[in-house]
Amino acid sequence: MRFKEERFITLLKAYMNEQISESEFEELVNYIQQADTAQLNEQLLDLFDKAWQQANQQLPIKLDAERVLHGIMTSPQLNTQARRKKPKVRLIAASIAALVCLATLLVRQYTPLPLQAAKEKLLTQEEDTLTSDRREVMLTLSDGHQIPVNALSEGVQTFQSGTHVKRDQNQLIYTEDQDTKAHPSPVLHTITTPIGMDYKLTLPDGTRVQLNAGSSLTFPVAFGRQERKVELQGEAYFDVAKHPNQAFLVQAKGTDIHVLGTAFNVSAYQEDPYVVTTLLTGSLKVQSKILRPGQQALSNETGHPIVIREVDPDEIMAWARGYFVFDQDDIKQVMNTLARWYDIEVVYEGNLKGKTFGGTLSRYTDFRQLLHAIEQTGSVKFTITGRRVTVSP
Repeated sequence: MRFKEERFITLLKAYMNEQISESEFEELVNYIQQADTAQLNEQLLDLFDKAWQQANQQLPIKLDAERVLHGIMTSPQLNTQARRKKPKVRLIAASIAALVCLATLLVRQYTPLPLQAAKEKLLTQEEDTLTSDRREVMLTLSDGHQIPVNALSEGVQTFQSGTHVKRDQNQLIYTEDQDTKAHPSPVLHTITTPIGMDYKLTLPDGTRVQLNAGSSLTFPVAFGRQERKVELQGEAYFDVAKHPNQAFLVQAKGTDIHVLGTAFNVSAYQEDPYVVTTLLTGSLKVQSKILRPGQQALSNETGHPIVIREVDPDEIMAWARGYFVFDQDDIKQVMNTLARWYDIEVVYEGNLKGKTFGGTLSRYTDFRQLLHAIEQTGSVKFTITGRRVTVSP
């Protein structure tokens, strides 16, 4: 039976946007089953590309088509009964896995719910299941007073400084007014995300920011006339509002990043050796170096020369879409990244030199399932004791 291309694209769009029903998911699997296994790669990837172009051009991240297809065919939604009825599922899944290799395993827990609902669902699992920890995103005012963001009622809040802040679902939106600008000294606010949570906010100038887990951003509630300066600890994606006469400056661990209007990502965790700045669109200056889109700068506080390299921006921005993407990264770096999200203690045993992992993993997957996926590569083994994870060859 030939593919009905339009219907297949519709189902793929629903799957990628996490709006697919159970019956539609089964229909999608049926379409994949009906493909000639030898032609599966070329035929399905071509259709996926068309679906992507129609549905997701506005998104900053595109997952590799082969990984997505592997995720469909290995989804937990394909239960035991379905597999018994459709034995070819395993053969097709194996075929796709052969295309991408086991190290590019996509662990994706199917859910027809929106992403935020998926987060909440995972956080209500049994206590002995390791998932991302549920803590509060905190707003720290200029006087040091801390307020859990969820404690703010939805709608516009006005603080003593005259600052107007709107909590709209899962983000904060700041707006400037004349009273705030007239304040004699800068009024600073800080947003801090805990381990296991990210958060979005809009700065007073219209710049959109997404903070990764374990990060904080300090910023004035009203920017000066010539400069917009913020301070970052951790990781954040910035989509900077264009104000040609107001340069935007991010300070992170001794690195100054200058922009006018562009989109970029900065990772500056305290425990990491480098501040990693990746340019998505526009242009920016890291210290004295100018970046072009698709370039990444590695800088530190020791005064060593800045290193510029070419990268895949989609992979860098995967975290903002709910994924970990590793490209044969050192296993210790992989575990550092996971520890920030799942709030675990990592212990290393034996010789792990040269041990790496590459693959795409959902950030909302149960932690034990995630470790099991990494173990399948044969690179390392894990022993879990409470929130302590021991890594061994």
